[in-house]
Amino acid sequence: MPGSRENVDGTRSPGGDRPGARRDGGDTMKDLDRTAIGLDAVWWARRGESPEEVSSRVELPRSATVVVVGAGLTGMSTAVRLAQQGIEPLVIEARRVGSGTSGRTNAKVSLLQGSLVQGIRRAAGAEAASAYVTANREGQAWLLELAQARGVEVQTHTAVTYAVTPSGERKVRDELSAVQAAGLDAQPLVEHDLPFAVRSAISLEDQAQVDPLALVRALREELESLGGRVVEGVRVTGLNWRRPWRLETEAGAVRCERVVLATQTPILDRTLDFARLTGERSYVLAYEADLSRVPHSMSLSLDKRTRSLRTAPATAAGESDLLLVGGNGHTVGARISTRACIDDLDQWAREYLEVGELRWAWSAQDYRAAGAMPRIGPVPGTDEALFVATGYNKWGLTNAPAAAHIITADIMGSPLPYAGAFRGNTSSIRGVADAAKHNARVAAHLAGDRARLALPKDIAHGEGRVTGNPLTPTAVAEVDRGRCAVSAVCTHLGGVLSWNDAEQTWDCPLHASRFTMEGAVIEGPATRPLGRREE
Repeated sequence: MPGSRENVDGTRSPGGDRPGARRDGGDTMKDLDRTAIGLDAVWWARRGESPEEVSSRVELPRSATVVVVGAGLTGMSTAVRLAQQGIEPLVIEARRVGSGTSGRTNAKVSLLQGSLVQGIRRAAGAEAASAYVTANREGQAWLLELAQARGVEVQTHTAVTYAVTPSGERKVRDELSAVQAAGLDAQPLVEHDLPFAVRSAISLEDQAQVDPLALVRALREELESLGGRVVEGVRVTGLNWRRPWRLETEAGAVRCERVVLATQTPILDRTLDFARLTGERSYVLAYEADLSRVPHSMSLSLDKRTRSLRTAPATAAGESDLLLVGGNGHTVGARISTRACIDDLDQWAREYLEVGELRWAWSAQDYRAAGAMPRIGPVPGTDEALFVATGYNKWGLTNAPAAAHIITADIMGSPLPYAGAFRGNTSSIRGVADAAKHNARVAAHLAGDRARLALPKDIAHGEGRVTGNPLTPTAVAEVDRGRCAVSAVCTHLGGVLSWNDAEQTWDCPLHASRFTMEGAVIEGPATRPLGRREE
């Protein structure tokens, strides 16, 4: 890769314009208007499939030893682990296998994870940070071994964490210290393949990237070969909290001995995990690229405006090699233009990288746990019959198999030595403070959102607006497929919804439930749709 020809601070080194860079200051939305923003990630689009289309439905069994709710990487990894121990689990998925964040991730299977380890160390101590790294290392090894055994292509790359600002530089330095103390062989990096100047960088060799949809489907194949079952297109709606356990679904009840909630954020309120989690959305743009002229490392910046890069080589004849550019994360339901987040990311990519046509753009949802440490294990008061795994802070490709290992060991009666570190994350002063800060923000939304309702007026095309009576507000939106009015109150805990203009959805700022324009549940702790309204 040539030396830095353009600096991140906006100055230009000798070398002139590069292919793909904007020379005329033109409209950055030109390509974006042709993409399916918020619909299908590249992993689905390349296959010509939709995560909403359940190809075949099977009858829901009425009993199972263990029911796993959610068929993403956590759910499928846990089910496979259980099946390897002789249990035949039942997996219930509201849509398709991999249709949630697992099928929308940029799929870096890396132990170098931004500033996460230093955050855990500050909040929970060095022992917890070491436990986190150990669990993720074991999860990574298991997942990659299974992937290779099932014929999933695993691409090995160096992971790079870098900064272009002084504040980011301090984070890079602190992360290096934290991960080395926790047992990772990360090193300072002087020579890098990024096409701009950086203030500081560290690296960890022999990390991996994959096609996550291929991975989750390989897990399904493994599960079914071991006698496990998967039911798609059935949403779980509740749980009878007395023995025998009875899981309520849209297709009837299922009796079981144990339940694993692998739904990113637990959908049953009695776990109270929603009060310790912050939902965040971030964006990925997929550009055609000559892979000899773009970075090959899997990189992530620790600056205020995060930037993530990885390649996605063509997998079939006629496809293009791609560079995936990610960043611009924000809290779900924030009062910002999500479309502007995508536009800003596109501007940055065209300014600093040799990218061609923008082919796809999408976003994904993750949850940040108070105190940084994921919450994995049994729910207190359930006699170890109900388990959760949540708060991965955007690093599900290693945390999902780690959670599967921890939960399976608990169910089999042989807890792992480091499992206690994942039981809860608000015992430390930092964790309590983080949880209190999050809940104060939630309270502010509850108090203020209904007072800010818009006056009724014409709605522009592509716009959504909350209007009407503060006690029963209405959400009205108009897009290409028509105009629709639904209740503006989230069916989880009553938050007033915000319009997501990029994805054309209604998002809740309280606990990150999301709904289609017509009111159907997309994700989050809500299990009931929004009611239709007359304008």
